[in-house]
Amino acid sequence: MLRLNLQKEPYWLDLPTEVKLKVRPLSTAIMSAAQSSVIKQITDWRLMRKSRMEVGADVSDLPDEDDEETRHGLSEALLIKAMARGAVIEWQGVLNSAGDAPAVVNDQAVNDLMDIWFIAQDFWKKYTSSLSLLDAEGNVSGLVVNGTSAAGQDIAEPATTKPSRVAKAS
Repeated sequence: MLRLNLQKEPYWLDLPTEVKLKVRPLSTAIMSAAQSSVIKQITDWRLMRKSRMEVGADVSDLPDEDDEETRHGLSEALLIKAMARGAVIEWQGVLNSAGDAPAVVNDQAVNDLMDIWFIAQDFWKKYTSSLSLLDAEGNVSGLVVNGTSAAGQDIAEPATTKPSRVAKAS
């Protein structure tokens, strides 16, 4: 069972190096848009790589999405960035490239922030933690089926069928 007590209002996430992000609650819309963005980006790279290879052009600036590790890493990084673009509405502790003023929250600045791997990993962990808790809450043990052997593997030795010495003596 799940309790429907999800956050409805934006809230703050504390990240490393005194960065704070005000985020929209994670929703199906944010996750679906992020996943769609990842699929589009990888598909675009795949098509661009293929068309360049057909004419013998250089593809060194494009990731090799046919490589499983590369594809996995790219997918994860792109998903985190897309989620952050959909979620972050305000921040503290993020300065512009000159370091003299707060950075404006826009897609490019959010992408740049999420290019810092430890910020991206902490954002992912904290932003999705409420859903991880819901998943864990929904995975509690259910009722055991009736019967002694239905609950698990029997590890006891079978009982002997011989009468005990005490029973024989009586």
